[in-house]
Amino acid sequence: MIWWVLSLAVLSILSYLSDVGVVDLQDLRVPFLNASLLSVLILLAAAGILARMLWMKKRGRREQLERKIRDLEGKLAFFGSQK
Repeated sequence: MIWWVLSLAVLSILSYLSDVGVVDLQDLRVPFLNASLLSVLILLAAAGILARMLWMKKRGRREQLERKIRDLEGKLAFFGSQK
């Protein structure tokens, strides 16, 4: 996750320097979009961060449910052994 954030930060800095005129990267265009290559890379990095966050949230929820199932199975086994 940290690599996604660092790459997004680097791309944002490059985009800022390109907008100011220090670095000339605005001429690099994506053929089928009316956007610069830097804008597309920033969009992809942001989408990657969002997808990773959602995947990790889903994974955490699944682990939480598995833990709850194990606890309930333990309680059920405890009540079944009392008879």
